[in-house]
Amino acid sequence: MHRRSILAWSLLSAAGWPLTQAHAQAVEVSGVRFPGEVNANGTKLVLNGAGVRHKLIFQMYVLALYLPKKTRSLAEVNDLSTPKRLVLRPLKDLSTNELGRLLTKGIETNATKEDFVKIVPDLSRIGQLMAAYSRVLPSDALIMDWVPGVGFVATFRGKVQGEPFPEPAFFRTLLKIWLGDQPPDAKLKSLLLGEPPAGEAAPGATTIPQELL
Repeated sequence: MHRRSILAWSLLSAAGWPLTQAHAQAVEVSGVRFPGEVNANGTKLVLNGAGVRHKLIFQMYVLALYLPKKTRSLAEVNDLSTPKRLVLRPLKDLSTNELGRLLTKGIETNATKEDFVKIVPDLSRIGQLMAAYSRVLPSDALIMDWVPGVGFVATFRGKVQGEPFPEPAFFRTLLKIWLGDQPPDAKLKSLLLGEPPAGEAAPGATTIPQELL
């Protein structure tokens, strides 16, 4: 192999580029570490992206999206024939009312009228579940799983919260909070899809000098 090609290959390998196969790597966002792979209800999911939800100048929480395989396609993310996982970790002490308002605002903004009618009972039920807790702490994790054939399963502080929510429109609407047409944080949407925000380079990317290629 040509010397320059060997050097370019070495640099790509050192930068973590997928030379033969993609390896899911753990990431740390604002001090919160997300593993590159998780076992969700017996299925291996890989980290698609993670980022911070900002409100004005404040960092509210970090969110990670896990899928069967990495993708930047919203159609694939919204395909509920495959499992998904969202993991929400607060970055500050939040009241459940405050977190509920943030999520409800995203639902009202992005849900279709048809879906909103379908999920009214689920919204009432999730509100009752949240009311059992007064605070959401940085040490807490809210895990939102979509399990095909079962529904949306919510886990908080390591405990499954009630029975699954079988209505697909409910989980589809949850996804739209962050990945809909009007997300509250466009930068977070890009990061969840594994895209660098506009004007920024991909994290950890290494530029290979043209003369080495």
